[in-house]
Amino acid sequence: MPMRKRQLMKFAGGILLLAMVAWFGWNLYLDFVARAAAAAGRQYLRERRDELAEAEFLRSLQRFPGDDELRLLWAQAVIGGRSRDAVEAANLALSGLQQIPDSSPFAAECRMREGRLVLLVLHQPDRAEQLLKRSIELDPKPLDAHYLLWKLYELTERHQFAEPYFRAVWDRSPPAEHVTLLRDWYVSQFSPNAANAELDRRMGFLSAVNGGSGAAAVARLATFQRSEPDSLLTRAINASHLIQLRDRESALPLLEEFQSLPAAKSSDFFLFVWVDLLLELGRLPEAQAWFESYTGRREGYFFDRVSGRMEQIVYRRDREAIEAFDRALAVWPGPADWSLLHFRAQSLGRLGKRVEADEARSRAKVIESKMEIEVHKVLRRIIVRLDDPNVLRTMANFYRDLGRNWEADQWSRLAAELPSAQ
Repeated sequence: MPMRKRQLMKFAGGILLLAMVAWFGWNLYLDFVARAAAAAGRQYLRERRDELAEAEFLRSLQRFPGDDELRLLWAQAVIGGRSRDAVEAANLALSGLQQIPDSSPFAAECRMREGRLVLLVLHQPDRAEQLLKRSIELDPKPLDAHYLLWKLYELTERHQFAEPYFRAVWDRSPPAEHVTLLRDWYVSQFSPNAANAELDRRMGFLSAVNGGSGAAAVARLATFQRSEPDSLLTRAINASHLIQLRDRESALPLLEEFQSLPAAKSSDFFLFVWVDLLLELGRLPEAQAWFESYTGRREGYFFDRVSGRMEQIVYRRDREAIEAFDRALAVWPGPADWSLLHFRAQSLGRLGKRVEADEARSRAKVIESKMEIEVHKVLRRIIVRLDDPNVLRTMANFYRDLGRNWEADQWSRLAAELPSAQ
């Protein structure tokens, strides 16, 4: 090979080597700059300088677009900033969070944050419920998704579903918080609208001039329906609320439009609201046809209550009705539903079991007395004194009378642990 050619090849090789070194050095520099931006973003986030944090995280994401933790931090900064209104910020943050796949180690937290934004800012409880449940499927250990689902069920007039999520929060909380959690759980069980005054205030449904928790509930449910007009859930919860207000005529069209959908046929809450309304209206053939086409979960309070009423009213099978009522009475909120005991007494009477029927009516009166407004006024007044063992014992006795031994045991244990009880 001629000398000149060898020299040219060496020169070209040197140039290529220099280019590779330069390229490698440049990339190291870009990585350094991006990591420095991420570090600055974290510092700004700690200092609550969210707009600056957002800019730094965005700069870092341009270099590391697949860094899911950075994307979570960027979304946090977007939500914390003050340069956008809440809905605009939520939608922007969601556009980033949705890029984090379920296969990511940050997926559970991501779905939880999405669910929180969708519920509290966009007011879409149906969509939020699916996101929060997905978060728990991906990782059931963190507390936040369980807590949000507990609150979501209260906000959507379905506090009957909340117990598993409350118990999950209980199990994941330090013992020092248990007495406060028990108080919150009492309010959740017996005054679910009052349980969420702070959330209603944050979401714009409760103010000093709008009439309190009842008016807030009406505004909240109307907003949920506007935000998710095609949602079976929001229709059903609005109809349920109207039925509680004795406005069946307004509830009926809300349910009629959706009652033939496959999703309706598998929802135990829709079953409870729709079939119960048909039974109240005396539309028994329609109730029977719809009940028999139901494809959802055939257990739990809602199903067993409706099943018992169907056995009693439509099929006229009182033994089967009693069995269904007994199953409903065994799970929350069955122990507090004195009407179930009256229904049970009716079937017992028709079977000629008058002593048992009288016992059921007597028990119903006891439970009904525990549900009176004056009883709960007293409990709500004293329950602020969680350092008084007598208050905790009063709560234990209240739950013991209802047959709710878990709550009664926890209140009793916490009363015994108070220093003033020693």
